[in-house]
Amino acid sequence: MKRKKKTPVQLQEAKNKKLWQIRCAEEWGNDSCEVCGGIFSCFHHFIRVSRSTLLRYDVANGVPVCAKCHWKIHFGEPIDEHNIYSQIEEGRGEDWVKYINDRRYTSIKKNIIWLKEQEDKLNNL
Repeated sequence: MKRKKKTPVQLQEAKNKKLWQIRCAEEWGNDSCEVCGGIFSCFHHFIRVSRSTLLRYDVANGVPVCAKCHWKIHFGEPIDEHNIYSQIEEGRGEDWVKYINDRRYTSIKKNIIWLKEQEDKLNNL
């Protein structure tokens, strides 16, 4: 069975995701988990991709986490997620929290033009 060819939007999203991860590593480092200090595994979107298109490729929204903390955020008890998010907010400070909250509910239309603009922003960081 042949695989479906990826659309231009899907290709651009994949390109932007890789670039976002590189820029997050430059900004936040990828040595250890921001929550527990454990071994870095990946960058978690503080505001989930499904909840904010605007913050999808915003480096400020990336949090370096270990596999254990990442699992707790997505599949653990609600209190675990709350405690982790509170710890991240406290560590990053109120200016960061305000920045994130000011953008989290902004509605934008995701299309190929917007995606290419995001690539340009990431390339110019």
